[in-house]
Amino acid sequence: MNEPTPYGSQRSPLMRLLLGPNQRPWFSWISAVIMLAILVYELIRNAAMTGSVIQTSPYFNPMIGPSFYTLINLGAKFTPCMRAMPEYSSSTAFQDCYRTGETCTLDSLCGFGGFAGGVPDQTFRLFYPIFMHAGIVHFLMNMLTHLRLGADLERALGLPRYILLYIASGLFGNVMSSMLIQPRQASMGASGALFGLIGYMFVDVIVNWKVIPNPVRELVSLLISTIISLVLGLLPGIDNAAHLGGFVIGLVMGMLIAPMRPLASTRAKWITWGLRAASLVILIILFAVCITTFYNSPDPSQICPGCKYISCLPVSNWCDY
Repeated sequence: MNEPTPYGSQRSPLMRLLLGPNQRPWFSWISAVIMLAILVYELIRNAAMTGSVIQTSPYFNPMIGPSFYTLINLGAKFTPCMRAMPEYSSSTAFQDCYRTGETCTLDSLCGFGGFAGGVPDQTFRLFYPIFMHAGIVHFLMNMLTHLRLGADLERALGLPRYILLYIASGLFGNVMSSMLIQPRQASMGASGALFGLIGYMFVDVIVNWKVIPNPVRELVSLLISTIISLVLGLLPGIDNAAHLGGFVIGLVMGMLIAPMRPLASTRAKWITWGLRAASLVILIILFAVCITTFYNSPDPSQICPGCKYISCLPVSNWCDY
């Protein structure tokens, strides 16, 4: 029996690229290659800076990747590099920076030309870490979702909508992480963006409730996998705040960009456009409020001191690092 033709297949090649459905998920493929190239560069730089391709001393990086300090130097999200902090200055010293006994200042640690003796201002660390990874294991884990769920969604949504979903989720994930996680912690990875894809899927299931063969099973499956992923995010070294931020934006973006259900009634179309307008307003407010709060707060660590438990279990002082 022939499979049903996907909705929108009658569109011109250009319109399919813009609105879907597409045969080739170009962004998913190209961004995966870029992430791989960045990971290789991280390993090369770690070898040059520490003498080892991966971190093995003073402790082993379980992600099989560079050291904490190398990742910061190469662009990981690290609040003291992004804005002024009460306990940090450009001359703040870090011990055992790249090698045992080696000391570096915040200015040299943050790299990219430093701050010329001024205030840390590397705002690009809200965006660039989306394409970084802590190691080979981290990269492979993210690629499982990036090249499966991500590629499928890109085919369905078209290139522009998918890029907006992916980047907005990853960016807001880093904003939430900057606000809620201890400033001395560094993080990177596409996980915030990938949780945005999961958040979008919740909206997609609801929008297409009447045409999905078993919507309850799909929704329960999504819910269980999301809960498991967030629980795993309580382990050390995982940035659950970025996960939650990406997930929230995925939900909002879902209402904004999800394709109209085939054969929707006029009333349903009006409701959809009303939800899209409301979602756009919510999206703007979320970004404006959270970014403003992060940069205007005298000390980001005091924005929500108890929120550190979002990313860790209060066991063996995990939340104090």
